[in-house]
Amino acid sequence: MTERGNAVSVDPLGANSSTGVEEDQEGAMLLFIVNQIVVPIVFGLTSLLGIIGNSLVIYVILSREKMRTVTNFLLLNLAFADLAFVLVIPNFTAFQYATENWIFCSAFCKIMHYLVNVTAYVTVYTLVLISLVRYMTIVHSMATIRLRTKKNIVLAIIFIWVVVLILNTPVILSYGIQSDDANPGIYICNHLSFETAQRIFTTFFVFAYLLPLIVIAILSVCILHHLRSQRPTALKGKKTEQKKKKAGRLIILVVVVFALLWLPVHIHLLLAYFN
Repeated sequence: MTERGNAVSVDPLGANSSTGVEEDQEGAMLLFIVNQIVVPIVFGLTSLLGIIGNSLVIYVILSREKMRTVTNFLLLNLAFADLAFVLVIPNFTAFQYATENWIFCSAFCKIMHYLVNVTAYVTVYTLVLISLVRYMTIVHSMATIRLRTKKNIVLAIIFIWVVVLILNTPVILSYGIQSDDANPGIYICNHLSFETAQRIFTTFFVFAYLLPLIVIAILSVCILHHLRSQRPTALKGKKTEQKKKKAGRLIILVVVVFALLWLPVHIHLLLAYFN
């Protein structure tokens, strides 16, 4: 009875211990696969496809004079911003995941995070400018024809870049290299203050998502209202109505896609820094 009792009392502990070790090993293996295999491959493919796609857009628009329209200049700016992002961010982020260590200088750490914010803001406000140009073209076509010139669009694009570059300079001071207390000799590229990071990501949510989304939504509603208020002629009534519905669906789709694609990024940041 005693031996039997001892066997019963010892075996569950041994089983629990071995199960815990196995779970730790499985967790470590999963972490290794994700960080050192999956993430570098996914980020590498993202970077490669982004470089090829955006480079083709830039080449086509710049190499053909007929392609240098107002709308295409805005698309060209989006391509430049995206190309600047994919050339740097995915590759070095993947490297940090794979090595679990930041081996580059502090200046490069600062520039990388600065570039993340700059390209994101430029992309978002270029989309806002596209919506504004679309609104002026459809709702106030004749009244804004002198404003919707190539020169003015280029000046607007330059204005976006200059403002974004200046207003994001605090990001440079907010990031740097820190040593990992749990792992001596390991360094990470991260924000220097948790409170500063909260302010940065709150600002990012308001001015790179909420405010642009509201502006794009309002402009889109005004365009839809204008299209629906137009009375088609008797001869072209059916075709005009079909074009209106198609344009309306496209406008709604632009707003929904913008909201859905940017929302996960902001949810992740808000949950990470505000629980």
